[in-house]
Amino acid sequence: MKKTVYVLFDVANSPYTILVITFIFGPYFAKEIVGDPVKGAAYWQWTSGICAVSVAIFGTLIGSISDNLKNGRKYAFIVTTLLCIAVTTLFYDAMPDPNFIIFTLVIFFVSNFFYEISQMFYHSLLPNFSNKKNIGYVSGFGFSLGYIAILPVLFFILQFFILPETTLFDLDKSTGEHIRFIAYIVSCWFLLFSLPILIKLLDITIESPKKTKIFIGLKELIWNNGITIKGKFLIARLFYADGLVVLITGGGVYAAGVHGFNQKELIILAFVGNFVAAITSYFGGHLNDRFGSKQVIEKCLIGFILTIILMVLSRNKQEFFIAVMFVAVFAGPLQSASRVLMTNLLNEKDLGKGFGLFTFSARSTAFIGPLLVGTLTYYISQKYALLAVIPLFTIGYLIFKKLDIKEIYPQ
Repeated sequence: MKKTVYVLFDVANSPYTILVITFIFGPYFAKEIVGDPVKGAAYWQWTSGICAVSVAIFGTLIGSISDNLKNGRKYAFIVTTLLCIAVTTLFYDAMPDPNFIIFTLVIFFVSNFFYEISQMFYHSLLPNFSNKKNIGYVSGFGFSLGYIAILPVLFFILQFFILPETTLFDLDKSTGEHIRFIAYIVSCWFLLFSLPILIKLLDITIESPKKTKIFIGLKELIWNNGITIKGKFLIARLFYADGLVVLITGGGVYAAGVHGFNQKELIILAFVGNFVAAITSYFGGHLNDRFGSKQVIEKCLIGFILTIILMVLSRNKQEFFIAVMFVAVFAGPLQSASRVLMTNLLNEKDLGKGFGLFTFSARSTAFIGPLLVGTLTYYISQKYALLAVIPLFTIGYLIFKKLDIKEIYPQ
């Protein structure tokens, strides 16, 4: 029962990233509010980048503070989740008018900030809803359900709000109401599937150990007479997480620009990719429990390096489609195993600050991958730009492979 309660939060939050950040409100902002897709995309990406840096800085501090408070992680998770849901509803007021540019960007920044912080605390709660024997399964099952959950939501929105001339509830398309109303759908879905874990947490007590100074506690996690295992892992993740961000966020642009995928084909690509990712995330969780996180992460990183080569060598849509499916194969297990490994490397008293650093490692350099790919796209060609991601996965792999974590986390 506890593990079901936990994984339902992955179901709850998955539409936020896909619909609010990527497929629906991002394009709506650029095209309808700004009126210039290029400028609008730039504004959106800049705001996303500023938010990532803010999360990297403040997430670590908030996580450290929560460890010093009884039930700190619990209440921080509850509050940030509810704030994200509440602020997301305000997207409905983002009218298709340039006067709403600043308003929309502020809403995007605030909702995304609270989303990322809530995710950070959600990861830290994994050991409260699992045990050493099933932690990989629970983590993988959560990612699997998250990938699956977006499919019915996306289908519902396309069928009743995007494609038909007359929408459900007869919304006014001339004012973008059929798009803006999706904010309510995402928020209601988010709240509905968050309730089980929010209610369950009220019955769980998370004790606070002896209080430690914030920066001393952070330093001890990553440096103790030399860089710690946790510190080395976070450095490795800093590189490969950046590479993964490029593949996930830039895959659609690459597909459209290089191989001419249209909107319908991109949606099909997203549908099938999410379905494949759901399956591999589920089985990846079982492999994690059997062989250990280190083995899963190493194999996934090798898989991504080979996959990028396949993507660049793809000669047509069919070959590229197959290559993207390999991205889906490795993405879920890599993210799930990383979460499990970090959990097992941390003491219970350090979960808040530990996952603050975990978030920092994924957000602090999130600009490097896109910058490398953008530079190659500009000076060479979009087709070969993805080659810039290979060094990120390679460096991450080489650092990670040298980690000796058998005594800490038995394989």
